Amino acid sequence: MDCTKRINPHLTAHDHLLDWKDHTREEVLKVLELTRLLKEAHRQGVQVPLLRGKVLGMLFFDSSLRTRVSFEAAMAMLGGHAEFLTPKTMHVGQGNESMRDTAEVLSRMCDAILIRVEDDAVLHEFAKFSFTPVIDGGGMSYHPSQVIADVFTMMEHLPGVPFNEMTIMFMGDNNNDSEFACVPVQRSLMNISAILGMTYVACSPVELQPTQEDRDTFARLTEENESGARLIVTSEPDECIAQADFLVGEVFTFKGMSEHTGLSDQELRDLRMGMLYPKYQINAALLAKGKPNVGVMHCMPGNRDEEITSEVWDGPNSLLFEEAENRLHAQKGICTWLMYDRQPDEALAAYHRGRIEACLQDSRAY
Repeated sequence: MDCTKRINPHLTAHDHLLDWKDHTREEVLKVLELTRLLKEAHRQGVQVPLLRGKVLGMLFFDSSLRTRVSFEAAMAMLGGHAEFLTPKTMHVGQGNESMRDTAEVLSRMCDAILIRVEDDAVLHEFAKFSFTPVIDGGGMSYHPSQVIADVFTMMEHLPGVPFNEMTIMFMGDNNNDSEFACVPVQRSLMNISAILGMTYVACSPVELQPTQEDRDTFARLTEENESGARLIVTSEPDECIAQADFLVGEVFTFKGMSEHTGLSDQELRDLRMGMLYPKYQINAALLAKGKPNVGVMHCMPGNRDEEITSEVWDGPNSLLFEEAENRLHAQKGICTWLMYDRQPDEALAAYHRGRIEACLQDSRAY
């Protein structure tokens, strides 16, 4: 062995899943098709162990229900294992190991890494030094695993309808640079809409409309994928409600916002509610102006009777719980896409098994 050569990671953004903007339309469609096939098998009581022997490392610097459980359950059902880690269980969380060292060690032991962290710099530092694919588990900028479930839910709700005939209206904060930004789902949904050719309506107050950078990204992804996607920016819900196939709500305030702004939770709540409620609330009055089968969505967790009224949340137009369930199937699709490779040749497997068993038999002789 040549010890003078240092082995270094060489993965690019395209090898990771930090957001769908780093991937092609064909790759997105592949994951959606895998999600469909795996859900169909699941519904018939079949789990296909495509990832037997694979390990997904999961680093959560923040709380999670849907993301954590969906990835853990997905790996178990696919025959693999998910290893859950928090800052308290790692040296990096105690301040006595660098993120680079954590990344290099953990990625040598796992086949992919999922990270949820509020600091994008931490995510990108880890990805830079990882030997295996890194998945953004929902930070401050993007949430790619959520929006695959969202789009898949839309496909189920409107079977056979092509993407270029679907219109999404995102209600609330669409501006990642605002002082009160909480838009990782919005940005990923906007990007995947551009890739697939959907019409995306950013419906919010002027000060919370998409940044020029995000609009430029939408235009670039639309052109690169020749998708024909359209971006509509409006501050008036009534302008586009009649054409919307899906209304997507998002939290008006989020955990940790007070630390970013210096305002108290109550001050933030009063400010945000004043900016966004009731004009940007999804309620029965708004639904009455839209299509009879308009689907209402929310990544959850959410605040009932704030961004969406309970009447709508639990009503016939709600897709919230189907969307949440589809996180499981979407995570199966993502994990399979990132980690699957063919099982080793049977003869090769038998060869190694024979050598190992012979070693064990020799040890018993003593």
